[in-house]
Amino acid sequence: FAVLDDPAVAKSAEGGGITVTKTPQLAYHVLQLNARNAPLDDVKVRLAIACAIDRQQVLDTAALGEGSVTGPITSPAYRSDPAARPCPTRDVARAKSLLAEAGHTDGVTIRAIVSQGEYATSVNEAQNLQAQLKDAGITLELDVSEIGGYVDKWLAADFDAAVALNGGRPDPDTMYGRYFTSTGNLNKVAGYSSPELDQLFAEGKMTTDAAKRKDIYDQISRHLEDNAVWVWMFSSYAYTATTTGVSGFIPMPNASLQYLRTTSVN
Repeated sequence: FAVLDDPAVAKSAEGGGITVTKTPQLAYHVLQLNARNAPLDDVKVRLAIACAIDRQQVLDTAALGEGSVTGPITSPAYRSDPAARPCPTRDVARAKSLLAEAGHTDGVTIRAIVSQGEYATSVNEAQNLQAQLKDAGITLELDVSEIGGYVDKWLAADFDAAVALNGGRPDPDTMYGRYFTSTGNLNKVAGYSSPELDQLFAEGKMTTDAAKRKDIYDQISRHLEDNAVWVWMFSSYAYTATTTGVSGFIPMPNASLQYLRTTSVN
């Protein structure tokens, strides 16, 4: 029994008595932006970055197309519509125009931290993002480090941008309240909060009606996208490889291995 996160390894592993099962994940690949650092404190600069990126290209290049482009909320009950973002497809001309409106006709330079070894696609994602952003006059300087150094910088919010794989949750409040409410324990890392988001998250917690909750979290998703708080890219798969005779394991969309307790080998 093995858990794999590299789509190339998963594709090569199948056969010879090994079965590979892939499970869509709630986790999401994202370029986090620290809106408390200049020039990212200007929404037009953040929007320029978001408009300059073809998410499908990142997915195809870094993860062999194994996944789907996503918005902020990945839970099926509250899923965001990626087509509703300000630039649903790559628009380099608009990105350059937004930079000019922000007073950066000569472009901007952003320092991005990248973990090496935490998950398989991180460096490839970063390099593709770097190449795409260059076309719009945005220089992405990559600070690649092993996971310990990366986490230290991430927790200290010592970055302009961070190439990240974040875990998803079935409920949007537990998924994002810790990031995007002003009192959230990871708000320093998120780099953004607003009174509007505080109010929406509070309403989402108090509301029990499913349709009303869906509307509230749609508003949260639109706010995050319209302000280019982060650049959400794609959700991918987890892969489990088993040899003949292994039974009883149920893969979970949150990557939990809780069903190892029911797994047996004949």
